[in-house]
Amino acid sequence: MNEQVLSAIVGQLQGIIESNNFENKGEGLYQNDKLSFAIKHNQEAKMLVLEVAEVDENGVPSEYSIASSWLFEESENLRDAESAGMDFLDTLKGKMGIRGVRTARSGEVALPEKNSGNSKNIEALCAKLLSVFPQFKEDYKAHVSKYGTLLYIDFFKETFSLKTGEMLDAKNKKQIKKLIDMLSDMYNVGDHAVQNAVVGIVLGGAVRGNEERFETALSYMEGHPYLKNAFINIKTKVNSDKRFKAIFE
Repeated sequence: MNEQVLSAIVGQLQGIIESNNFENKGEGLYQNDKLSFAIKHNQEAKMLVLEVAEVDENGVPSEYSIASSWLFEESENLRDAESAGMDFLDTLKGKMGIRGVRTARSGEVALPEKNSGNSKNIEALCAKLLSVFPQFKEDYKAHVSKYGTLLYIDFFKETFSLKTGEMLDAKNKKQIKKLIDMLSDMYNVGDHAVQNAVVGIVLGGAVRGNEERFETALSYMEGHPYLKNAFINIKTKVNSDKRFKAIFE
């Protein structure tokens, strides 16, 4: 793996590495007395991968398993590497039971806010999707309570992606227009993670392997050129790329 890419990822994890006494074993491998994790680059699949394993009382890791993966098409794209690092950080927090989410006064997990911070981030996207699909509010709370953070790729594909597909099948013009308008706005102003989530997970997952759904969604994008172009470009990838197969299957 490119050293700069590894450094960009580790930079996002530095706080949890230091506060939990992870020892650098070299080549992207870190371990403390309870957990071991490895940062890898699958060049063939063009993915950055986080593998984790529990450590026994003798300091020996069990079998490693993939805990998270991130699309990484450009092997020297440090911005994507940093985004992967943030995703890996959320995953590690969940594995370690670290609760880093907002709670209400009652102690219950609070729903995400549409205007979270100055940037249009994943929390803002999730909040807007929950406005469109309010039936998933309790699922969100249960998910975050279980993992300690929002593992948005897993949550989005299991909820919003599925319901978007059903919405496209039902062909309710008002609902589809509302959703596409919102997703276009978030794609235009959102950060890189938001753009990937909008096109690759919510829409891409909804239309994967279904030409009729793809054409229906596309018909609502005439006034949204940036989203339309990205959506057309992602079609082949979601249907045939190994990375999307790994995510959705």
